[in-house]
This record gives sequence, C-alpha cells and structure tokens, in this order.
Amino acid sequence: MASENIAQEKKNMDCENVAARGIHFVLVHGGTHGAWCWYKIVELLEKDGHKVSAIDLMSAGTSPVTADSITSFEEYNQPLMHFLAKLPQTEKIVLVGHSLGGVSVVRGSEDFPHLIAVAVYVCALMFRGGEYLQREKEMMRLDRDIAEQVEYNFGNGMEEPPTSGLMPKKIQRDFFYGTTSTLDATLASLLLRPCPVAVANMSLETTDERYGVVPRVYIKTIKDNALSLAKQEELIANSPPQKVYTLDTDHSPFFSAPEKLHSLLLEIANTYCS
Repeated sequence: MASENIAQEKKNMDCENVAARGIHFVLVHGGTHGAWCWYKIVELLEKDGHKVSAIDLMSAGTSPVTADSITSFEEYNQPLMHFLAKLPQTEKIVLVGHSLGGVSVVRGSEDFPHLIAVAVYVCALMFRGGEYLQREKEMMRLDRDIAEQVEYNFGNGMEEPPTSGLMPKKIQRDFFYGTTSTLDATLASLLLRPCPVAVANMSLETTDERYGVVPRVYIKTIKDNALSLAKQEELIANSPPQKVYTLDTDHSPFFSAPEKLHSLLLEIANTYCS
C-alpha cells in the first residue's frame, strides 16, 4: 500500500512538473472523426495549463471541403502540414495521432523532426513506409463483413469507384465505441463524416535521419475492434517505439478512458519534454 502511495505521489509530481512548463500538445484525429473527438483531452490538458491544438484534417470536422473531392492522402493531410510549417522553428511539441491519424504523425515526423519532442500513437497506424508500405496499406482494409456494410458515396458517378465511406450507425458502437458511454457514442454518431477513399493513395518513405530521430511512444488498446491488437503489435514490431503503454479500452480511449489517456500523455510529456 505504501509503495502504491509513493508511486501515486511521484505521478502527481511529474504531472505538476509538466504543467509548470506548459507543453504544446498537437492532436490529430482518425478517419471519419474530427478535432471534436479530443474534447475531453483538450479540457483536461488546458486545465493543467498546457497549450492544445486539435487539428481538423481536410474534409473532417469543420472543414468546408467534401470527402468526395479528396484525391490523395497528401491533400487530406494538408491542414496538419500547414500548421506545422507555421510553428516557430525553436518550438517543441507533443504530436499525438489516433488511428489513421498515425500516418499524419509519421509524415509530420519525417518533414518536421526538429519540432517534435515525442510522437505518440494512440491505437494508430504507425507506418514505416517504403518496403513495408504495401503490407501496411493492407492493415487499413476492413474485414469483409464490415466493408460490406459501409455506406459508400460515389462522387464521380455510380459507374466509378466510391469516393468516400462512413460506418453505418448500427455498427459504429461495436466497431469504435465498445467501452464508451452511450452519451459519447451518440454524440459521435451525430458528428462523424465520411472518410475519403483516396487516403489509401499515399506514398510514404521514412528515413533514419528524420523520422528515426523522433522518439515514438505507442498506446495499445486491447478491446479494440477497429484496429485489432494483432495489427497494433505488428506495427510495433515493424517500427519499435521507445515505449509501449496499454489501455484496457475500445478504439476510442479519448471517450472511454480520458483520465487514463490524459495521465499517460502527461507522463510521456514529462519524459521527453524535460
């Protein structure tokens, strides 16, 4: 019992140390979601005195662009890249990506390694690219029984391939929000937007000199029905991070375990931003 109290006191001191410095957290959502999905984490971090920037990628959240008009991952990812390009060259951020947002974090790490104190992948696609990219793209494919239920849009006409897709409400809960409250799952169902099919059209190369110098931390979610634990562990094995944490949650710990995720983010920031 005494050791548990000591550990908790140390964690509280770590959180206070990070809070005193005011870290800048940049949060990147996954497919069909938007900056809104981080609302609990934003509130907790800002309450601690940190700066938080939650980014809407192209066609997501409040973006005026439609998913059907997106032609590549690079176009979809432009808002993050533009945001990073405008940061002061001396700034250091904690860059956090969820799910598909992990690829955005990889791209940001390769192009702006000097800005990133640590990259955090929350049940995210931590791709290496290059020779691994073909297999990594396969991880993005939905199981057939799920894919057959996706509500696709055909922005170029019914005779052409689909241009965007959205998980139907009847399976959203089990797929994304298995351990999430009904309240948050209902909120999400009202805010989800179609994801561009063209995000799979990506070319990705990472280098040891850029992506490789950015510390990486992975947070696994073991009750995840969207990105299976087996896939998460394969991603970790292909590009081993400095540290791996585990949450006993669904694919959306920002909803189902915000306090635990917040605590991990502070611990990570305290380790890499000191």
